[in-house]
Formats: sequence, C-alpha cells, structure tokens
Amino acid sequence: MVLNCVIDFKDNPFGIYYAGQVISGSVSLNSDEEKLVNAIILKIKGFAMTYWTEDETDADNKTTEETYSGHEDYIHSKVELLVAERTKVALAPGTHVYNFACQIPAVCPSSFEGTHGRVRYTVIVKVIRPWKFDLTYSRPFTVLKVMDLNREGLFLSTPAQSEDLKTYNCWPCRSEPLRLQLSLPHRGFVPGQTIPVGVLITNDSHIGVEQIEVSLVMMVLYYSQHSVETISERFVVSKKQGEGVTRNCKKQFIFDLPVPATPPTCFDLCRIIQIAYQVAVETKVKGWHLNERVHLPVTIGNVPLSKQLIQQPRSMPVEVEVVAQQLDEKALVLLDEAAAAAATPTVNPWAADASIDPPSYAEAVHIRAGPIKSNVKPAANKPRKSQQFSPSTTQTKENCAFTPLYAVFHINNQTENAKMEDIDRSTWI
Repeated sequence: MVLNCVIDFKDNPFGIYYAGQVISGSVSLNSDEEKLVNAIILKIKGFAMTYWTEDETDADNKTTEETYSGHEDYIHSKVELLVAERTKVALAPGTHVYNFACQIPAVCPSSFEGTHGRVRYTVIVKVIRPWKFDLTYSRPFTVLKVMDLNREGLFLSTPAQSEDLKTYNCWPCRSEPLRLQLSLPHRGFVPGQTIPVGVLITNDSHIGVEQIEVSLVMMVLYYSQHSVETISERFVVSKKQGEGVTRNCKKQFIFDLPVPATPPTCFDLCRIIQIAYQVAVETKVKGWHLNERVHLPVTIGNVPLSKQLIQQPRSMPVEVEVVAQQLDEKALVLLDEAAAAAATPTVNPWAADASIDPPSYAEAVHIRAGPIKSNVKPAANKPRKSQQFSPSTTQTKENCAFTPLYAVFHINNQTENAKMEDIDRSTWI
C-alpha cells in the first residue's frame, strides 16, 4: 500500500514569495489502492523560534545546563481536504488533486536559518489514519520581507563617514596618532551590488600597519521569551584585504566589497530574532599593539535605490508597531479548477521601476547548522556555497533541513567601473 504526496506551487517552482503576496499551489495525493483515513488536513505554518543552552555555575560550584527559547507565529491556517462523517472514510485509488491559496501577512519577517534560531514557512499535509501512525508530508518555502531602500528614509541615500585614532605607548613616550577614516557613498545596498569602501589612513605614529582588512558583517541577535537572556552570532559575509601603510605616511584605499546573497536587515518584524549589518575596517599593526577598528552600519534590502528616487525620495511609510498578530486560521482556502486557473500572477516589489532587472536567487553564504533541539537532527556544520537550483517535489519531514533563497540583483555598473579603472585603488598622499 503506497500513498504518495506532491506539493507544488503555481508558477513558482522554487517557492519564493514576498510578504503580502498570495501563495497558491496544489496538493496531489496518489494511492495505489483504496485506503481508510479519518481525515486529510492541509496546513500552512509560519513561525520564528529560538533555542540554545548555557552552562551556569552556582555558589556551590555545581554546573547546571539552562535552556532558553522563544516562539512567535505569523501564519497558522488549515483546511480539511477530506474528513470522515463518522469515524473513517475511504480514499479511492488514483490521483486526487486539491488546489489551495493563502494570503501571506504583509508584516512577515524573511525566512532565516541560523545556529540558534530560524524563521520558517511550511506547507504541511497530514493524513490521519485509524489504528496507524499518521503520515506527514511537508514542503518549506521562502518568504522575503519587502525591504525597499527607497522607502526606508533619506539617510540611506546620503554619504556616511566614521573615523577613529589610536596612540601607542604611555606618556611621556606616547606616539603621534594613527588615524583611520571610513567613508561610504550611501548606506543602503542589495545583494549583487558592490560597496565602494573608502579608507584613508594617516599614520603619524612610529608603528607600521601591516595589513588592512575590510569586511561586510552580519550580526544576528537571538532573544528568549521567558527571560532577559540573549545570544548573538557574527558572520563575515564578504571580505577584502589591502597592503599596509608604513610609519609617518598617508594612504587612500578604495575597496570594492561585494554584497553576496544574504537576508535583508530586520529590526521591527520579529521579536526574537534581529539581523543587522555593518561595514568594518581593521588595521593590523606590528608587534603586540592592539589593532584599530572602525565601522559603519549599513542596511541590506531587496529593492535597490533608484537614482531618480534618490533626488525625490518617496514618502516614508507609517511605522509598523510590533504587536502580537491576529492569526487568521481561515486564510487558507481551497479552489476549484476554474478559480485556480484564473488566479492572477503576483506583482513583485521591484516591478514598479522598469530600470531594475529581475534578480536571480541563491543560498545565503552564512548558512550553518540549524537550531539544535532534542527532536531536530542538526545539519552538517559547514558553510553552503551558492549554486544553481532546480525545482524539487521531494517531500520531507516537518523538521527537515531547509535553505531559503535570497534575491541577488544584477545591476549594471559599467559606467562606474569604467571610471574606476583609471584610478589607482590605493594611492599614497
């Protein structure tokens, strides 16, 4: 006796949606013979969860393991595909197709998989059988929050600068300062773009700088719902290195720092997971002296800045207050063949600007093991590289390993690159 289940998304083989769009698709059940079931239920779930443990030592020097966790729901809707009027009903042999549609809330955070937490969205089919274990089939899908850099504030399109200085030794032998200046043409970027990072080093000290390191850093903060404890992660998603600066010298650098596939910045849509980015510069100096560091926060979105809209920015949207959402248990509906065929295609958020070409999609470079929990088997603890993807109908368990996909734009920078070719990327001053 074989019962196969295939979950497909209409006109969306990779299962990638933006918050506020309608997810539509079909469930195909194929049985080789008649089967008795109590019910067949279709669910769509979206949630965030955090989980980690820490060892704590008390006054008696006894060590105990403390557990911290959090959970937040965004979608929790279900519909019955088949239900018995009394105790059980016969599922006839052959193929049974059910079409469905569900509205994704407009304030959902992006899909995310981290070491201590995740944001995940899943379509689940559960077959409840009499006197047997239930059968569960699931297919995760990617949801991306709409992060339009043109709507996030004028400050994202304006230049930014940060600097710091460091002296060595103590008075009266204190050295002249080593000054480090970091500058960016603007603060908003999307995956696929290159960040032109300007670094000016004025080394008036007697300590030589051996190397310059510039990096794009993703910082993830996980919260526990039942305590004030938090845990954080730091991922270097992109890095460039430059040569050093000898003492009593001044040098200007320009680093072209690529932005790889990565989730958008998120502060306001999830209470238990926050994601932020910064461009960091570090000077590695000779000897036992401490390195000098300077950084600037940047915002990573999924709708790039438009040159026309930088001069005339769009009006700021009303800020969304983070409150417990009213879950719509009836958001998921079944459609007949005519309604499923007549469903209009969704409009993607960048489509309003004809100069923006549609992006491709790739895995985030930070992907590691998923949240470790007693009923979840962790994935291999090593990074995943971006690759070409093909649609898959293989159904997995509800706690499967899943890698969301993120938009990568292919923005034409030929004019800018042509100008940069005539400039020495590191210049003595």
